[in-house]
Amino acid sequence: MFVWLVLVGVLGGCASAPRTSPPPVSDTGGSGPPAGLSQREREGFYHLAQGNEHLWLAVLRALPSRSTLEGKAAGFQSFLDAPERFGFLADPDSSEGLPVGVALVPATERQPVARVGLNCAACHVGEFHYRGARVRVDGAPSLLNMDDFNREAVEVLSRTLLDRTQLLAFLQRLAVSLPESARGGRPRSLEQVADEQLQKAYPDTDLTPDGNSSAREKLVAEVEWYCGSQTPSPCAPPLLKADPVVLREFDEQLNQYFHELSRKQVRTVPDAIRVLRGHLVYFMRLGTLSFAAQAGPGRVDAFGVARGVLFGPQVAGVLDAPVSYPCLWEFQTSPWLHWDGNTNSIMERNIGQALGMGAVVDRRTFESSVLPRNLAEMERLSRKLVSPRWPEEAFGALEAARIERGSGLFTQNCQGCHDKPGVIPLETVGTDANRARSFASMVGDLEFPAALHDLLSRVKQRAYAREAMTQEELSPLEPGLVYWRAPMGYVSRPLAGIWASPPYLHNGSVPTLWDLLQPAARRPARFPMGQHEYDPEKVGYVTEVSGTPRFTFDVSLPGNGNGGHEYGTGLSDEEKRDLIEYLKSL
Repeated sequence: MFVWLVLVGVLGGCASAPRTSPPPVSDTGGSGPPAGLSQREREGFYHLAQGNEHLWLAVLRALPSRSTLEGKAAGFQSFLDAPERFGFLADPDSSEGLPVGVALVPATERQPVARVGLNCAACHVGEFHYRGARVRVDGAPSLLNMDDFNREAVEVLSRTLLDRTQLLAFLQRLAVSLPESARGGRPRSLEQVADEQLQKAYPDTDLTPDGNSSAREKLVAEVEWYCGSQTPSPCAPPLLKADPVVLREFDEQLNQYFHELSRKQVRTVPDAIRVLRGHLVYFMRLGTLSFAAQAGPGRVDAFGVARGVLFGPQVAGVLDAPVSYPCLWEFQTSPWLHWDGNTNSIMERNIGQALGMGAVVDRRTFESSVLPRNLAEMERLSRKLVSPRWPEEAFGALEAARIERGSGLFTQNCQGCHDKPGVIPLETVGTDANRARSFASMVGDLEFPAALHDLLSRVKQRAYAREAMTQEELSPLEPGLVYWRAPMGYVSRPLAGIWASPPYLHNGSVPTLWDLLQPAARRPARFPMGQHEYDPEKVGYVTEVSGTPRFTFDVSLPGNGNGGHEYGTGLSDEEKRDLIEYLKSL
């Protein structure tokens, strides 16, 4: 069964940006001993493949952006250009110019087309801007907006297929960008193709290179012939219905499509159109699900999507439990993972993430495209991430007196829950309950945790066997017994590096620490999200921006509640500032 759901964060060209090294360093200067990842390890963390790389790099570069189709771009802008509009961060060290979190599988003799997908870093590298300084932190939550990414992909793929002018232009760009080996080793472009099928369709037309038709006319003729050769047209976007039988058949066809496509050479216009249409259906899978509200930047309702894609839209219902991407540093201090501590299995979590980012799995055999050794390597790299120190050179020096006073306030108001990891029951913490309740739903006669474990464990064992992974390799990653559970609460973690993980609470409903220390009724009901501008006094993203914000967070929508966690709200303003200064120092 094909899966496209973004589980990272729960199951887990840009403008130039600074090279990353925690402690964070601004692009205005500053220094610090490298800690955490080495430069080589960082390259792996940013771009290591996980088994979900099915999108052709040449297709994404030949595909127009929405701005191009709307005539707003200066010249041609591809779908991959200006990825910051989706929240991706630039990687100045990428030889292919790919942003952070885009994994690349280079072309080979067996698979002659370079392919890309997303990995952990797309959601787990953050960047904060203040007065011209940019501070990047490995392991911090990003502002990636998967809603926008998927919507624009579906839109531009559909419009390119439906608009003959755009389709012709796409085919010509694709022909130029594909390596010769991917075109069958023949040094010609698609617009020069005049194959037997085309000649049969136009028997009275001289389509030879010496004939009267130009190369473009031949391309137009072939496109018109192919797109009109069947009903429904093979150039029309597919119609997907939220019907389990239809979706199961669709998934099986798509699995076969990607199996064949990965080894396919593009020799004809029909080949290229099938490739384009395949990319469209890849992105359309989420269109069968119903969302109560957009997740927006830095959030995803991963387990809700998992229920729908793995077990059917009728099981998912209306998805209403988006959560923020969590920070990754020091997560190994707890045996339980995710916002609600719902599993102790690192590798099942990681395999779920790979499936979520686009890996394919055959539900009949549980064979998949996930790469368990690479997932184990990503786990090793994640464990090296360290909590970032407050970047005084970028955000200003800390005040020792305030830190000292704040330490006592932390002991009185925070330490009881945040001295070590533990699950705080919903009735105690009082925060939005949708995420916790969502994981406790049923899949037929099984609770969702049990159904999910059954699927992931089967995929895991098949992947281990395929790559002949040894017990020595697996022992650091696997607990004795694997548990998936619905504890009906949220994990409280130690707060090291808390300054680098806004917005706050599990659903990102509170923009700053200052707002979190206010009674729930006085917290912002609506605030902008998607901008990197940082407020070092309130500690979080700025809530006043000029112009139209990329996204507006609305706490009145399902799953977005900002109530609960009313600890320290009775402190005076000066005491709150002292406490915040201490939190900045952790």
